[in-house]
Amino acid sequence: MSSSPVRRTPSGLTRVTRALGVAVRSVPFGLWFLGQMVAANWQVSRDLLTPGLSTTPGVAAVPLRCRTRAELTLLSNLITLTPGTVTIEVDRHGHVLYVLDIYAPARPDDLRAQVHATETRMLRMIRGTEPPAPPTGAVWRWSGRAGATSPVADGGAR
Repeated sequence: MSSSPVRRTPSGLTRVTRALGVAVRSVPFGLWFLGQMVAANWQVSRDLLTPGLSTTPGVAAVPLRCRTRAELTLLSNLITLTPGTVTIEVDRHGHVLYVLDIYAPARPDDLRAQVHATETRMLRMIRGTEPPAPPTGAVWRWSGRAGATSPVADGGAR
């Protein structure tokens, strides 16, 4: 009676197989993220080298599908690594990420869609399956654009 040196995960896959799957899936994700970084660097560089600033800062609360600390940490770091964006706060209990974008789109839903696109690709890479649809709900947004008001919640006062 010998015990197997390879431990099996609940899904029946070995840890080695899972690690290899993540490694293989990380190549296309890394190339995609590299493209995102180049595009963001170009936008920031162009803004710095031309007269005036074209920044339109905005903050959005983004409900997440990340469930583990590792997923939350990776997503917040990916956002912060992208020039022009920074993770302000992570609400681990409510699974909400607060993101500042200095080139925020006119609609807060567009900024949330950008974060969800990154989250979807990241979760697909880590989990190897398609994640559930992004959550919806009341989220907070502030914009520094001309004519913008104080912080408000989408769909009502905060």
